[in-house]
Amino acid sequence: MIAEIPTGLIHATAVAVHGSGLLITGPSGSGKSGLALQLVALGADLVSDDQVLVQQNGAQITLHTAPNLANKIEARHFGILNCPTLSQVPLALVLSLADAPEQRLPQPRKIPVGTREIDFISGKNVPNLASAVLLYLR
Repeated sequence: MIAEIPTGLIHATAVAVHGSGLLITGPSGSGKSGLALQLVALGADLVSDDQVLVQQNGAQITLHTAPNLANKIEARHFGILNCPTLSQVPLALVLSLADAPEQRLPQPRKIPVGTREIDFISGKNVPNLASAVLLYLR
């Protein structure tokens, strides 16, 4: 499991659901862009794919579109697609595709981001992940 999320430009993908930001982390090839594509197809807004600028503004952590990556998302084996992006959104949830949940019904967890503690979910190999995340963030 990741120990913390740094502020600054990081390797991740971000989407927004009804104004709540989701930061998707994991190694290259773990499915960050694929999950973001599924969420966008279900009504989420893309913030940034592949790189995300994480900033702390007072007590709030925000996710921002990385420079030069606005309006683009990678569709593996398909290419780079045009997709409108939101320039920023407050962070509500961090999801890691590096680790599988330890239990069927895991206990709520948090992860440090800047000076805040943000809700954290392990999502590797979780069925119906896009739908569950969408409902969680609504």
